[in-house]
Amino acid sequence: MRLRPRLSPVMDRFLAGQFFGPFMVCTAAFSAAYLLGDMFDRFNDLLKYGGLGLIGLEYFTLKIPLIVSQVLPVACLAGVLLGFAILNRSGEVLACQQLGISRLEMAVPVMVVALGISVFHFALSETIVPQATRQAKYLYHVELKKRQLQSVFADKRIWIRLRNGFASADAYDQKKRELQGVTVYHMGGDYAVRDIVYAEHATWDGRQWVPQGIKDFSLEPNGNVTTTAADRLKLGLKPADFSLLRLDPEEFSLWELDDYIDSLKRKGLDPGGYVVDRDLKYAMPVSCLIMVALGIALSLDPLPRNLSLGRSFGLAIVIGFGYWLAFGITSSFGRSDLLPAWVAAWLPNFMFSMIALSIFLFGEER
Repeated sequence: MRLRPRLSPVMDRFLAGQFFGPFMVCTAAFSAAYLLGDMFDRFNDLLKYGGLGLIGLEYFTLKIPLIVSQVLPVACLAGVLLGFAILNRSGEVLACQQLGISRLEMAVPVMVVALGISVFHFALSETIVPQATRQAKYLYHVELKKRQLQSVFADKRIWIRLRNGFASADAYDQKKRELQGVTVYHMGGDYAVRDIVYAEHATWDGRQWVPQGIKDFSLEPNGNVTTTAADRLKLGLKPADFSLLRLDPEEFSLWELDDYIDSLKRKGLDPGGYVVDRDLKYAMPVSCLIMVALGIALSLDPLPRNLSLGRSFGLAIVIGFGYWLAFGITSSFGRSDLLPAWVAAWLPNFMFSMIALSIFLFGEER
């Protein structure tokens, strides 16, 4: 019985390096393009508020971790396609297969590197990205735009400083422009609470907050509490003032997001799209592995083996766009309750992994 030759450590390192080099170049190129697009998108604000100096530089520096985490899957795909295109052009893949080295044996060292990238993606998204993204938002809205920071998160509630007191809310839905569980505390000159207004939720109609389920509790000096009907909720704030309050998913670490979802559920509130975003935090790092597997399947299949570097790069862009489009569609379905959260987060990964597996299994050795 003839044993198949196994790859030597030198060959393992060679194949891994052929992927890792182009991957790093693609990561830098995609990140730079993304950053440049963001700069042009905010150019008017930067010019208006004087953000072309150190503040602007610090802001875009803080955006880099988030940008890198978002481009890693596409960079993985482009890196493996470009790396194997170079090997195909020089005939090295064909030489390996002539020696009896299978496509699976050539794929293993590249997949090991991809696994390391996936772990790095998860670690980056859980450590540096949340802190850097929060700081970038603060710089942009407070330091650059000089917007007054009137509110903070405290114990998973929104607290708002008003002219004559304070207000709190359980949550703010940015898409619906709706505050949930609103309580307004009116204070007198001696800093004692004189009046409490509670509303189950309040929606912005373009001019004012329209409350529902509102009650007004007046606290008399003798300690008695009088409940009266109310129809207005005076906050003196617009939805734009809440832009610093609602943390986007990338500003949460996984345990923070879990804690926030549990807090909303304990209060009887719908966590909405946050559940989908939590599952996406698991699914997105895995997408790096799937993109590499798909790139290997396409590169080692006989049909596209003669792709040039330019065509390989273009193919990576097209597939990457389709991948992000699939994530966008399924995530929207999940946030609209048309799909279970875990299905919305993992369906694109399942679809593209099946495509990669099918191409790889039905391809032929050269």
